[in-house]
Amino acid sequence: MFRYRSAVAVTAGLVTAFSIVVAPVASSAPGLVGLDPDTSISDEGRVGSAGFADAGKGASAAGFPGTGDLADATGVNTKPDPAPDPSGPGGDIHAGSIIGPDGRTRVNDTTTFPARATVYLTYTKPGGATSWCTGWMYAPNAVATAGHCVHGGGSSGDWNYGFTVYPGRNGGSSPYGGCTVDTKYSVLGWTRDRNTEYDYGGLKLNCTVGDTVGWYGMRWQGASYDGTLIFSRGYPQDKPQATQWFTSDEVRQSDIRQLRYRLDTVGGQSGSPVYMFGCEGYCGIAVHTTGYSDHNRGTRITEQAFDNYQSWKS
Repeated sequence: MFRYRSAVAVTAGLVTAFSIVVAPVASSAPGLVGLDPDTSISDEGRVGSAGFADAGKGASAAGFPGTGDLADATGVNTKPDPAPDPSGPGGDIHAGSIIGPDGRTRVNDTTTFPARATVYLTYTKPGGATSWCTGWMYAPNAVATAGHCVHGGGSSGDWNYGFTVYPGRNGGSSPYGGCTVDTKYSVLGWTRDRNTEYDYGGLKLNCTVGDTVGWYGMRWQGASYDGTLIFSRGYPQDKPQATQWFTSDEVRQSDIRQLRYRLDTVGGQSGSPVYMFGCEGYCGIAVHTTGYSDHNRGTRITEQAFDNYQSWKS
């Protein structure tokens, strides 16, 4: 049984394909029946496979450590309102996935990279409850996170709203201010089907704070990741509020759309980066989403997910 946890330099000459744009539509509307689960959908009603199409397409996008200087970013609120006191994390607050001894350590200095490119994001659910998740910068203006952090999933779900993104949040301190969100994204496999294999989403920001804090690279591969050393960091609900924690392990099993590992995670770490060395720094290869008693899982960055993420920052 599982529980939810709740601009990039692109290689090899990518060519952007255009989105299909339609009138605003519910993610369970009849017109969406039969569309591929990886089909992108936004809270503004844009539906389509807005990816990259090129025979020479590369498998990675480079990361960037950032300048550390807020003067290099635009649109950042350097004195954001205090983060709300969430009623719970973006997942099941009773779900614990500490496998054996707790291997997490606190990140005391969140002004270093990639800690500062890891974000604490708060939002309000359609029913009015406030919540939080973790996310990670992958472009100057874009955050990757779990699908269930942006949308409830399935025909009965709806888009969360009122997001504020705090890069490198450290308890009551927001060293890089806060940013609001312009557009929220996920895919039909989550918003229509509530299939956990498609539990990924993204946020396009109203700022370019990534120029300051940097961003993770991103990659996909069809081959197995088994045995690959991986890391994760996020904002768990069982630790002091809005503090960042780090953990490491190796990939235990590579499924087509998910990676399995024993990274210690609990609620609030949904959306955390699962990353490895590479991409001129660090490469995100999965988005953490779910916890089990004997392993945890993240939605794998497949070719289709990679394409969607690259389009969502545009």
